[in-house]
Amino acid sequence: MAQGLPGKLRRVFVLQAVLAIVAVVACLYVSTVFARGILATQWVRQEATRFWQEAADDASHPPPWTSSVHGYFVPHGTDPAAAGVPAEYVAAGPGLHRLSRPGTSQRLLVEDGPGGRLYLHMAFRLVDNVGRWSLLIASIFAGLAIATVSWLSYRIARALVLPVTALAGEVAGWHPRQPDLAAIDPVHLPGEVGSEVHMLGGALKGLAERTQAFVRRERDFTRDASHELRTPLTVVRVATDMLRRDPELPDRMQRSLDRVQVAARDMEAVVDALLILAREDVPADAERFELRGIAADAVAVGRELLRETGADGAVAVELVEEAQPLARGSQRAMAVILEQLVRNACTFTPSGRIDVVLREDSVEVRDTGVGMERDVLERAFEPFYRADQYVGGRGLGLAVVRRLAGRFGWALEIDSAPGQGTRVVLGFEGRQER
Repeated sequence: MAQGLPGKLRRVFVLQAVLAIVAVVACLYVSTVFARGILATQWVRQEATRFWQEAADDASHPPPWTSSVHGYFVPHGTDPAAAGVPAEYVAAGPGLHRLSRPGTSQRLLVEDGPGGRLYLHMAFRLVDNVGRWSLLIASIFAGLAIATVSWLSYRIARALVLPVTALAGEVAGWHPRQPDLAAIDPVHLPGEVGSEVHMLGGALKGLAERTQAFVRRERDFTRDASHELRTPLTVVRVATDMLRRDPELPDRMQRSLDRVQVAARDMEAVVDALLILAREDVPADAERFELRGIAADAVAVGRELLRETGADGAVAVELVEEAQPLARGSQRAMAVILEQLVRNACTFTPSGRIDVVLREDSVEVRDTGVGMERDVLERAFEPFYRADQYVGGRGLGLAVVRRLAGRFGWALEIDSAPGQGTRVVLGFEGRQER
């Protein structure tokens, strides 16, 4: 929950409250300093005005002298130093001056009037203390007010987004085949459920029902079509086997039957792959099995395919055992993948060799065939894609292989270069058999 929308809202409101408090305190500080400056200026000028008024009535009236106000009056023609005026005041010259003293605001007013010059120095300790305490108290109350308003706003916003977060959590945990539609019913959702949440819940229910129907139709079609294809394929293979045993069969007819058998075996591999993909109840780690026997069978299929196409004399298919690995998943899916990879290698290798290499955590099928250009390699896993130079392929093998590998969490990598051959690596979680 902390990482979801309520958590993000909380961080936003906290940041907003902190920024608002900082802004308010800064404004209060600037206002306090500005107001204190105006007050100090007016105060010192009023003191000077009062002195001139009283001096006009009584020429002997002394300048003000208190704990915070020090005044000096120097008649014309008199040395200010003899009158006790600090040299700093004399050097300042006529006008209002701000004196720099730590901890308190001070002003110096040097003003000429009837009979002489007035030096009036004032320290505003009381004003400074009142300003500091006023700033502190105002900042505390402003901070509390902003924090309270932000908290109430967050609670209201959280109540509004909590149903959406709950909906997202429920939908994230759905299984495509069995979504829990009752869990997203608005009556079961926390927080304040508004009309938007009702609309969103209804849309999610409709989407889930359509998705279920789509998955069910696709699964049923794949399963039924695959099963229906098995029977005619079996008939084709049995019939071609019987015809090939006829000693009086012409060579031309023999080659045609070989091509029919190759096509039938390719179709059987595709049907097996579709059946495996259609079975969603098979877990990704259904079983643990050895790869040596499966790889040997794939090599045998490749040799038989080359024999049927008459290329067995130009291409060698070998099993290279660098390890005796175990894999986890579906044994039949592994057999379909390896057979398809070997078939592809046989199709595109007019001469040279094909190696099926067993390693501790992978199996590799490499050939010395025609290879693929970079643009063709990038589209090699697209269903039904065929480049002009590869018209002999059926355009479906690698797409099915990739889907099967992904179904059981196996990693598939392919590398190829024109004229140098192709290398396909199927990685899995395996271990060396002791």
